[in-house]
Amino acid sequence: MFDYDVFFSYRHRTLDSEITQKLFNLVENYRLPSSLRAQGMHGVRRAFRDTEELAVSRILTDTIDKALHSTDCLVVVCSTDTPSSEWVDREVATFIEIGRADKVFPVLITGDPETSFPDSMKLIPDIMDRLIDIRVKGNDVRKIMELARTEMLKVIANVAGCTEDELEREHHIEQNKRIIRRAVIAAAASVLIGAVALSLMIRAQSYRAEAEKREAASMQILNELTYGLPDKLAEIPGAYSRIKDILHSNTEDINKILRLTKNKEAGEYAAAVNYEKLATAESVLGMYSDALGSEDTAISLFEGLAGSGYEQGAVGAASGYNNRAVILDTAGRYEEAGADYDKAISLQEALEPGDSLVLARMLFNSGGNAINRGDGDLAAERFEQSLELLEGMPKSADVLDALSTVKYDYGILLYRSGLYDDAAAMLTDACSDLTDLIALNDSLQSRGNYVKAASVLAACLTDSGKYDQADQYYEEAIKAAEVLAQDQENTAYQQILAELYNNRGLSQNIRGDYKAADEYYVQAAEIYGNIYQKTGTDADRAAYAVSLLNTGENAFKAQDQERSVEYFELGLEEYRQASESLGTYDKAQYLTWRSYYELIHQRDFGTAFMSATAAYLLQPDNTLVKMNFAYACLYTGENETAEELLSEIAASGLGEAETIRRDIQAQKSAGLINEEQDVILDMIG
Repeated sequence: MFDYDVFFSYRHRTLDSEITQKLFNLVENYRLPSSLRAQGMHGVRRAFRDTEELAVSRILTDTIDKALHSTDCLVVVCSTDTPSSEWVDREVATFIEIGRADKVFPVLITGDPETSFPDSMKLIPDIMDRLIDIRVKGNDVRKIMELARTEMLKVIANVAGCTEDELEREHHIEQNKRIIRRAVIAAAASVLIGAVALSLMIRAQSYRAEAEKREAASMQILNELTYGLPDKLAEIPGAYSRIKDILHSNTEDINKILRLTKNKEAGEYAAAVNYEKLATAESVLGMYSDALGSEDTAISLFEGLAGSGYEQGAVGAASGYNNRAVILDTAGRYEEAGADYDKAISLQEALEPGDSLVLARMLFNSGGNAINRGDGDLAAERFEQSLELLEGMPKSADVLDALSTVKYDYGILLYRSGLYDDAAAMLTDACSDLTDLIALNDSLQSRGNYVKAASVLAACLTDSGKYDQADQYYEEAIKAAEVLAQDQENTAYQQILAELYNNRGLSQNIRGDYKAADEYYVQAAEIYGNIYQKTGTDADRAAYAVSLLNTGENAFKAQDQERSVEYFELGLEEYRQASESLGTYDKAQYLTWRSYYELIHQRDFGTAFMSATAAYLLQPDNTLVKMNFAYACLYTGENETAEELLSEIAASGLGEAETIRRDIQAQKSAGLINEEQDVILDMIG
């Protein structure tokens, strides 16, 4: 038996206090329907709120602690002021510690869960299932409380020990009884016939309302099955296996509801969306065949709806082909993915009115696919088309997020092509957009994306010889990334830190500080290795391989040949296996690294030349590929080609010229002697 049925936790601000007072009065004065009281249930008999109870005690913490331990439910009134309250956070944490996390009910009055929930409440996995959202425009208290009269039934039902649906049904029946009683009394004072007519009219309205309510309930269940729990679970790391099971189960429930609901088209649309979410979950789990089967079912439903004139069907079909392409991309089936992206873009462009933001994202996805297929020109074209659409839109949070994403990937494409000034400009814009996004809607994801963009920008500035600017971005990015990476379970943040360490190592390597470079490379390799162990994906395996190879190349320059061979062989084996299922870029990178190993350690110049040539044919515009092809040419007598390529690369930036200089010096120190080496060193200045 609890002393209190409800404990109200809130920030002592004007709006928060006023709403809490009214909610306090609402739940204490609510009279449970007689049918439920007859079953032995009771409503909220006593609630706790600090302004009501603390006057009798001078020891705040003891009073609150005692009340929390003797309370059934904790209601947390959440606004944008709430996260800065240490007391609210402690109250929620205490309720979690005593094993009552499932009895915490957030009441959202301003802001959103990200900006208004205290930190401890964000740790409760199913907290959104109990969210009571009573936000209104302008924070009109009267309108807020109109919503609260219905929404707070969730808390009252929990206290009573019944379901929310049961309470809501009995609540409406009780209300109707009161209306009918009043109508009968009024009619009796008038004319009996009028009373009967009124009664019949009310009854007819009641039956109609009940039918509409059942229909609405069916659609509400559809929405919850399709959009509710799966979307909430998707925010929790490692939850996709559970999501898949839920979505599989949902298909059976949705089919049952479809047989009952009148709104067949809306029901079929919800079913299609469910299959699409199932496809995403299966893809994340590496079940690509199952994912494609689920997506094909979704597309079939969408296209059927579009054929019958249902407006959202055509929208869904465009989305379906885009999602199918994403799955194919993830599975390494790049040509098929490219065809589906083209189909999605065509369908989206035909929509009237169309959604420019959705189209921009499809064009961006198609650009990424073009990179995987080794078509840099098409990738640049798609990125430009995407940017043209996005630049013409008002700078909302969604648009800024899309802009920064496109500019980041476009910047990387330019960087890999050796266009350092263009790449730096694009990446600087990406950082600027992310800064605006963080100011507008701060989130961990936005901060993580900023760190990634700043890291690549710093690497680009290093290759351009702009070391001071690069150091500024590196210092800022590392500081932010190490804070994010304290969350050991979030592989995205770990990956950001690893990429940053790797790029910082590259910067030190170019400047000749091989000891510092080694420390960063080793840290990057350790993190990438841990990520690969967790995910098992070939993309993460490739990232791990590159970090090992960077460490080996740095050891070669530091004249530690034994350690260099060790890291090269480890990295090449990992990269060989990963590249088999990855795109053109990774295949070219693997061949390039293999060529360099064959050149500097095996001294097999002919084989090194063949590997370098194969990589160059795949990606002739990639700077690393081009540089290593030049080295292979240098040691096989193709001096003119070597000089031409290395001269072109050196002209792109001081950092690249310094890289070539240090590479050739390391090769000479290892006994790779060629009379053209000094010619090239003189040529690049």
